[in-house]
Amino acid sequence: MKKTILLFAASTLLVACGGADEKEKEVQPHEQAVEGTGNVKEVLALKNDPRKIGPEKGAEQSFIEEAQVKLSSQQEKEIFGYWVGAFGKTNVINITLYDVREDSVFGYSVCAGNFRELKGKIMNSDNGMIAFNMKEPGDDTYDGEFNFDINTEEMVLNGSWKPYKEGVTDAKEYELKKRTYSYDNTVGPYPEASQRKLTDAELSNLMGAELEEMRNAIYARHGYSFKNKNMRLHFNKMDWYMPMGVDIRDQISDIEAYNIEKIYQYESYFEEYYDAYGR
Repeated sequence: MKKTILLFAASTLLVACGGADEKEKEVQPHEQAVEGTGNVKEVLALKNDPRKIGPEKGAEQSFIEEAQVKLSSQQEKEIFGYWVGAFGKTNVINITLYDVREDSVFGYSVCAGNFRELKGKIMNSDNGMIAFNMKEPGDDTYDGEFNFDINTEEMVLNGSWKPYKEGVTDAKEYELKKRTYSYDNTVGPYPEASQRKLTDAELSNLMGAELEEMRNAIYARHGYSFKNKNMRLHFNKMDWYMPMGVDIRDQISDIEAYNIEKIYQYESYFEEYYDAYGR
């Protein structure tokens, strides 16, 4: 198993291993009290709390969260919300529209671990069809322009996208459906990893790929948009999954944080001793 697939998606968990200097430091466990059986508080000791590993939350995720707050008061307008579906052969995109001022429209996209702000205009509106032109900022090589129509009766968004720079990537056509998102700890593979503490007995005989799926399913349930291609392809196939953000660490529960750390320990052990693992 390659190091590159042992991820909190793309980078966060690998930072936990750090360099040689980090390994030499004595890490003090982070104690977190959670509800145990019988409503008794149980203290979970985390050496490497996955919510605290990596850089501080970036401006992109902060933008997403601020837009989502604004969107929560705008749902009565039919064009506002999350429009989600296939974007090219391997990706799922979430185009979020959260504000309109006169004929100007504001939104963003989340796709393949990337966030792009979108600004544009309503081009025309007729018989339940609203046409939009929306543009990415243009400061990235792969930025481009969206043109799409929203059918407000069927709640379907159809459109095309093309890059500003010819030849950098293929133009795309897409059909997106309006969806709502709410966190659900019962969906996806290994839902128990989001519900309760996992035991050594449960983890000790799982293979490396199973451990990786279990850990990343926690992030997927929170709508993490994976940069890692293997995880992206895997969860894009699941009808409950929606790419909602590029940094969802602070949404992870105490139980989930405990399980992520525990699973990662088993992944590391499997990688080092895979020939004898589970025998």
